[in-house]
Amino acid sequence: MEKLEAARAAAWVRPERKAAVEPPAVFPQKELSYLANVYNALAWDFYKQHGVEVIEPAYEAHQEEGEVSLMITKHCLRFSYNLCPKQAKGVKGVMGQVRADPMILKSGDETYTLKFECRPCEMHVMGKMKKHILKSPPPSEIPASAPMTFFRQRPQ
Repeated sequence: MEKLEAARAAAWVRPERKAAVEPPAVFPQKELSYLANVYNALAWDFYKQHGVEVIEPAYEAHQEEGEVSLMITKHCLRFSYNLCPKQAKGVKGVMGQVRADPMILKSGDETYTLKFECRPCEMHVMGKMKKHILKSPPPSEIPASAPMTFFRQRPQ
């Protein structure tokens, strides 16, 4: 069995790599926000090579100030609670009274603002970077050799 495997491995020829497309394909957008999650130099170079002119660093780089969109979801709480302006269209007595005003979501000590984009049917969960995270260095500045501690149980 070992001789067969060795013979098979020796006879295998690696296929040649296809030539790179020249010129590189153009990325459909010229500007990328922090939502594109461009964090390292390789990603930055990739987008520059493909024609992107303005690239904002990823959220993890700690450069976004104030309240920003942390999550964009198709699941909408207004729709779940029958408060969707699209649902109210044509309903007598309700039309014009239901608006996609922002809502507040509380989870423990955390408070998030929910903003609604009804045309694409999206809900944005808005929040600020926590102060203790802003004070800590971004993940790229933490050395890979930094010691990690694993616990059998969650520390008290």
